[in-house]
Amino acid sequence: MTNDVQVQVLGVGAITKAGFGAAFADSPPSAIETGGDTKHAALIPDSGDARLKRMKKWSRSSQLACLAVHEVLSGQPEPDPVRTAIVIGADYTNLEAILAMDAEAKRYGVNGTNPALFPETVLNVIGGHLSSYFRIAGVNVTISSGPHTGLKALGYAADLLRLGLADRAIVCAVHLLPPPPFGQRTLPCPYERESVAALLLGPAAADAETGIALRSEAAPEAEQRRPLAATAASEVPLAIVSAVHRIRQEGCGEAVIATSDESGNDVRITLLPHADGGWR
Repeated sequence: MTNDVQVQVLGVGAITKAGFGAAFADSPPSAIETGGDTKHAALIPDSGDARLKRMKKWSRSSQLACLAVHEVLSGQPEPDPVRTAIVIGADYTNLEAILAMDAEAKRYGVNGTNPALFPETVLNVIGGHLSSYFRIAGVNVTISSGPHTGLKALGYAADLLRLGLADRAIVCAVHLLPPPPFGQRTLPCPYERESVAALLLGPAAADAETGIALRSEAAPEAEQRRPLAATAASEVPLAIVSAVHRIRQEGCGEAVIATSDESGNDVRITLLPHADGGWR
């Protein structure tokens, strides 16, 4: 493939406190609806979901990621196992398991800890679970880059498609808050609410008439003052899920997401209701 390969959004999925599904991606719940403070409320998988039976030993982060990717792949052709990539964006998803294992070691001794906890303490365990669950054997990468994790995971997946290293790329950004005794006082956290955003990306011909394409570019000098409401780089995948849902459901025109990269440069991500654009 050449460098002008177009990147197309084929599927989206999200889990937020507002609800499960892409329709709730940009609808934060009120404290009245949830009965408490929504900023620090934890996402809890629905215990009645039959799919969780296969994931009962997994960490909360892995379960949530798998449910979001389920939505992404729903109605899609079965992906080629080798030519499908998984790119996870995660920063604090393994802390709960680390604390649980530490607590067991203190209570039962090092040799008395539950061995099932250990895999969950590794940051890339989410990608491992997804590859096993969905039988995907392609490139599997976990990116942890603090406030830029979401944007960098998206760009990495786009590069895989652009370079011909994958025909499909699943991007899953899992934002969980650092658990007690950690928190924003001890660990920097660029987001205040927990969320999971998943995307299925693929290449698309420039003359295709259907689909939603992504185009990333530096903001023109005339727009460097951010005329658009800025989106935190960590929240870019969730913003894309929301924009895609609006384009599909409301038939609106293109959507533009304004953010900044790791070097502080303004970036515009444009979503077009046809396959036109690209990823630089």
